[in-house]
Amino acid sequence: MGDKQLHCAMDLFRRLPPVQLETNLTFVSELVPDLADELLQSVDCPLKIKTDSASGKDFLICDYNRDGDSYRSPYSNKYIPNQPDGVVPPDHLRKLEIQANELYQQYCDQYYDGGLSSSYFWDTSDEDDSSTKNNFACAIMFKKDGSGLRGVDKGIWDSIHVVDVKIGSDKKSASYELTTTIILSMCTEGGGLDLSGSVQRQTKVDAKFDDTPYNSHLVNIGKIMQDMENSLRDKLQSVYFDKAREITGYLRSKQTSGDRKIHSAMNMELAAALSNRKR
Repeated sequence: MGDKQLHCAMDLFRRLPPVQLETNLTFVSELVPDLADELLQSVDCPLKIKTDSASGKDFLICDYNRDGDSYRSPYSNKYIPNQPDGVVPPDHLRKLEIQANELYQQYCDQYYDGGLSSSYFWDTSDEDDSSTKNNFACAIMFKKDGSGLRGVDKGIWDSIHVVDVKIGSDKKSASYELTTTIILSMCTEGGGLDLSGSVQRQTKVDAKFDDTPYNSHLVNIGKIMQDMENSLRDKLQSVYFDKAREITGYLRSKQTSGDRKIHSAMNMELAAALSNRKR
């Protein structure tokens, strides 16, 4: 029964506006308390922003940099508010995390025309299992707020990429398992049109890395992430914008009924001529 309820709840959240996700998540958790923990782990909410007072820089917050009510800054590696016992990545992953934040912010500047990016890394190796040595995971997030641009009252794009990296037995290749969630919310000025939704996909790719494993890990992750973002962007464009254009065309055509009949007749004549040529 629990699995069925969880499946139904996840199906429900896929159909609800992302801007109301946190409120609806609270409601469902109150209705079915047994699902609360699983829902909090499974449902990605729109990204929020905090400011690191030490550096004056903004960063994105989520479950992957949270400890209690505090969030770890990717710049200072400290929790805000202060959390002395907060979990931080080991030194080698912290070094990689710093490189990732620099690299993927450049990606964000190029492909999002600005926006904000934050990356967080953590160790997934098991001390009792030597085969998991050097395994790690990371969360890479992008947020673009286009509110007020080109007649858009509110426009937000959130990308959440979670990557589980498992090092191969040859120590020269790795398996990258990516789970991507994209949350889109767009409302025109005056509230006449509201397009909101989310999509999630997974993929797994095996790739080689060289003698500078951390840099090549970032390159491998970047390629996989970019391919996934491009694929999901095309899907969202097809589902939301092409469908909206189709509905608009159905409701009000640019052609008169007479023009449409002439166009249809020409298509039929052309099809018949092509058919006769094949014979």
